[in-house]
Amino acid sequence: MKKLLLPAFAVLFMTGCISSKSYVDPSFGKATYDDIQKVDDQHAMLVDIEFQRNGEAFPDANAEVRSHVERTLRASGVIAPATDGTTKRIKVTVNNVADLGDAAAKGFGTGLTFGAVGTLVTDYYEVFITYTDEDGELTTKEYKHALHTTIGNKDAPFENAEPMSPASAFGVIVEQVLLNFIQEMQQEGKLVRVPIETFIAA
Repeated sequence: MKKLLLPAFAVLFMTGCISSKSYVDPSFGKATYDDIQKVDDQHAMLVDIEFQRNGEAFPDANAEVRSHVERTLRASGVIAPATDGTTKRIKVTVNNVADLGDAAAKGFGTGLTFGAVGTLVTDYYEVFITYTDEDGELTTKEYKHALHTTIGNKDAPFENAEPMSPASAFGVIVEQVLLNFIQEMQQEGKLVRVPIETFIAA
């Protein structure tokens, strides 16, 4: 998980065993599983993953990102990850936008006080999702999200916020972004299955 949380990891590294809590920013999550129209015949799709740090590819984190992506796609009831037999494809690129220097400075200050003076570090994420349909037509969406981590004696950044482990919080971010994407696509008439009776009746 430390590979995914660049500034937060820098702080944790410098502060040693000082406790930390992560929070998913509530401003970006919109769609839920209840908002998704499940289909009887799921869309089999090849899945491509890329994790980046400040726009530079960081392949060591791809496996963890893939596990979150494929779990969410299966749970959506709309997309079934496949390894072959289809020309449909979805690519999810997660870019961690981070200021490591600022995070390190905050971590150093917290470490000197042994957590008595806490700090807040934020990981920002840009997520690009590209869908290629059976005709080769591309649809690209861009989303933003953020994960906040408190180190030491620091209050939660939001009221009634639920603290999580960094791994769990990152998984929620991926899940929320993908659900937003699927909902938008379905609102545009994509990633849906129209019963054949509809065409007969028309």
